[in-house]
Amino acid sequence: MVDDDRPRTLADLQLIDVHHHVVLPEYEAALARSGAIDPSRPFRKGDPPAVVCQKMAEFGVAAAVVNPLSVAGVHHGDDANARYLTRSVGEALAKFAGARSELGFFAPLPLPDIDGALAEMAYALDVLRADGLILLSHQNGVYVGDPRYRPVYEELNRRGAIVFIHPTIPPYLPGGLDLPLWPAYIEYAFDTTRVAANLIYNEVLRDFPRIRWILAHAGGTFPYLATRLRLMDELETHRPPFPGLGTGRPFHERFPEGVRPWLDRFYYDVALSGGGPAMAALTTLAGPGRVLYGSDWPFVERDFVVDQIDDLMTMPQFGGHAFDAMARRNAQMLFRRFVSS
Repeated sequence: MVDDDRPRTLADLQLIDVHHHVVLPEYEAALARSGAIDPSRPFRKGDPPAVVCQKMAEFGVAAAVVNPLSVAGVHHGDDANARYLTRSVGEALAKFAGARSELGFFAPLPLPDIDGALAEMAYALDVLRADGLILLSHQNGVYVGDPRYRPVYEELNRRGAIVFIHPTIPPYLPGGLDLPLWPAYIEYAFDTTRVAANLIYNEVLRDFPRIRWILAHAGGTFPYLATRLRLMDELETHRPPFPGLGTGRPFHERFPEGVRPWLDRFYYDVALSGGGPAMAALTTLAGPGRVLYGSDWPFVERDFVVDQIDDLMTMPQFGGHAFDAMARRNAQMLFRRFVSS
């Protein structure tokens, strides 16, 4: 049964979508320049801003923070090409979003090129006025949360930046897993989970508390596996037989408070996760102010997006004011451009 204060139709929703892709010609051209192949298959691509906003309105989205990336990513082995892709796509995004008041955007960074990432971060935030930054879960096998990125975390923290984490194809694929399944079905969720655990274990959350991290797809499997992270201390104290694992300093010494206080420090979008079991796990872990709406359009069909919204409007986890918080109010707190929308 739907609470009386919840919207009843798509037209009533006024969602703010923080997981909304656009497939720009500039991104495709930059990938071609790098010799990269994009395995993604969006249902729409190359739409101008007016058409994007029209399609958004068809499933109740009033505003969106768009991102330009597919799982093809940014860096394909050459720093100069990665910087070119980042700059050209960032400028195209700024022009694209600037055409409509309903749109903001996440700008990419050319990691693992640290110097390039710092330069492009400054350009994106100071010149292009990006609303935040988007990073894939890993680029060239180096995961977000890796200590090698510490200069980048320091600058993100100084700026109080919003960083959206989107999964990509794990480095063990293709060829490293004998399953006849497209990675998006299962593996992407685990890649997001790796980032969340990495950010905790490598002390990034603790050392850089001003960064606002958004995890795509309800954090992957992170809400379900969060309890298992209490076993992190065994990595050093029990010396598992895997060379190269652990920092050498016991987790309980670095985190005497344990892992629990760090589990709800992330923001989460609900893209591809708007079912009862997933939302039960997420809303148990995350506070009511940390869940955001996301559609993953146009990488899923419109009917799937609408079905997810229907589920969100009826499930008990979003009864009363909790629905409005997830649907728009939490996004307005993060992205001030949408306060009046």
